[in-house]
Amino acid sequence: MKPDLRKNLRRGVYVIPTSFTILNLFFGFRCIYYATRALEAMAGNDRTLAIDFFETACLSLLFAAIFDTFDGMVARQLGATSEFGKEYDSLADVVTFGAAPAVLVYAWGLHTLDRLGGGLAFLFLVAVSLRLARFNVQTGKTDYRYFVGLPSPAGAMVLASLISYAPLPVTDHRFAMVVAVVTVAVAFAMVSPIRYRSQKGLNLQRGWSLMYFVGLALVAGIASRWPREFWFAGSLLYLISGPLVRLWSIAFPRRAGAEAPPPPRPAETH
Repeated sequence: MKPDLRKNLRRGVYVIPTSFTILNLFFGFRCIYYATRALEAMAGNDRTLAIDFFETACLSLLFAAIFDTFDGMVARQLGATSEFGKEYDSLADVVTFGAAPAVLVYAWGLHTLDRLGGGLAFLFLVAVSLRLARFNVQTGKTDYRYFVGLPSPAGAMVLASLISYAPLPVTDHRFAMVVAVVTVAVAFAMVSPIRYRSQKGLNLQRGWSLMYFVGLALVAGIASRWPREFWFAGSLLYLISGPLVRLWSIAFPRRAGAEAPPPPRPAETH
């Protein structure tokens, strides 16, 4: 293959994962756009329109999370990893999984708390930025099977799934305090040292029993019948899975040397 052709092909490979990151950023911006539109509708006492805008904003975050998953996966499969992709992906994630859900949760429920609500939304944004900075520093130095702290897309999904499950704007001060507690809990989970299972540690090439596929079909059927409830329950289960596993390991510690962790993989970014 000619050097010029190889160089152009390499550029094309890098364009593919970067395009997924741009789509991730687009849907994050779309979430912010519809969250602000929902605030305008609430100011005009049009709660029905506000509900539609909140639902669209939540779905935008869901699509953003899907593209965020695929950009890294595609980059690894194509061998199109780079430092530029790592930095650009982090910048996009600060907007999509930091600023967007912060604006969304403020518009939906924290606005009732006035300045306190704005401060808590900002706290969530700060937690996401710190979480991403720590992830970039630790990439390639920790066990790739686990995330240290709740991943920022998962944190955004907790808030988005809650709002999608109950998109009616919050007006009750007491329930707004519940939303505040959830927001703070998710923020601290992201910067905590608690480990969460990563999909990178799953071995998809080994053999699986037929019962696994039956269970997968059952989960798909439940998700198609109750999509909002499934999304909300799944997000909450992943949120509490880290602390529960940590408590289990404290109560029932493994024997020393029972399971040696595999060496960390090198940075896997596009």
